[in-house]
Amino acid sequence: MTTRTSASTTKVLLLLTFSQICFQVHASAQSPEAFLQTKVTATLDVGEKFQSGLSLLWSPSGQAAWDKMREFHGVKTIELEPPTHIADVLNQFKWDAAKTLPDGTVVYGGEDSEARRVEIREMLRKRVGANAAAMIGPYLPPGRVDANTLRLGSAIFVSCISHSPRFPVGFALKKSVFSYSNGQGVPVQGFGSEGPYAANLGDALNIIADDFKGAVILKLPFFEEAKSKSSFLTLAKIPHMTCLEDGIQRVRQALKSPLPADQAIKQNDKWWRYHNQLSAVDRFWMPKLKTTLSCDYGELIGKTYLRQPGGLGITYWKIREAQQLLSFRLDEQGSMTQAVFKIVPDFLSSGGGAEKPSDTPKIESLPFLPRVFAFDGPFLAALWMKGAEWPYLACWVDSEEVLLKK
Repeated sequence: MTTRTSASTTKVLLLLTFSQICFQVHASAQSPEAFLQTKVTATLDVGEKFQSGLSLLWSPSGQAAWDKMREFHGVKTIELEPPTHIADVLNQFKWDAAKTLPDGTVVYGGEDSEARRVEIREMLRKRVGANAAAMIGPYLPPGRVDANTLRLGSAIFVSCISHSPRFPVGFALKKSVFSYSNGQGVPVQGFGSEGPYAANLGDALNIIADDFKGAVILKLPFFEEAKSKSSFLTLAKIPHMTCLEDGIQRVRQALKSPLPADQAIKQNDKWWRYHNQLSAVDRFWMPKLKTTLSCDYGELIGKTYLRQPGGLGITYWKIREAQQLLSFRLDEQGSMTQAVFKIVPDFLSSGGGAEKPSDTPKIESLPFLPRVFAFDGPFLAALWMKGAEWPYLACWVDSEEVLLKK
């Protein structure tokens, strides 16, 4: 369980590792540096700044549940009391959910009841598994909460993303060293391609951005199932990337204006052919990624909204639960994303570029520029549906909890 609270309070993490062993670390028990160097956490804010040694995951599943809650109340924004930054982020986020969310995404929302919980629990069990189903606890009926507070009712909002696309080609397994932002390197499992095998990938891997200064973005499409929306993976290694939103915006720009199929470039006084796909002189490698985590959002739990006087005294809504389960895997076969978000509010009452030089030779006559696309340091992996402005999952990789060592 990962408990996310405000920045001024202690953050307690409990995550499920690759060997399915759970462990809990309290920030107060070690230095901040040691705490950050071994962690992965989830966020609802794509603008949250990266911290050294901390991997970060974001999925719009929380946004989908929040939007369903706004729809239920018939309001454009939900103003929490006391105010919280994350509510402002959720209220202001702009997206096209239909284009962003994968096929089969389910979003529930409405008045809470035991029957509705049974329905949601069964849906989560079938689509994600027992851990997700266990998120839906017993129904709490109307009744006395304490001496001054009466529960008049409650609502429940749940979103569920479950998507597992496959790559259309095979990649070779290979271990290599991944270096964290602090400079520490560790051998990890990974996959990639080089030599003639790389040349045979064709449009299964496209270089869509390269500034020749260390910033590169790759696009790897997934196999297109019949009658389903297309999806793809992007990998971005960009120096000085500050947050997920920064990286996603740069990837979005590259997707809209990708590199041309071929161009002639001059390096070290020699002309080369730069192709937007891999050639036999290129090498590609990235680490396998896998993590599962659950988090309670303390920024939302306990906050109230839509407070107004009435015949029963002061009536208001109070968020009792705000929880997310994220499971993510990326390997040589493809990706797996499972993202579940739940919000349960109670209804309460209280009384009382430049032109080419003229001497550019014909591109076809030039030798291929040897390139290495090795994602062996902190990078951004994002999963997209075709035509979407936002990914359905984004992962900043900078800690061992998302990497496979054995």
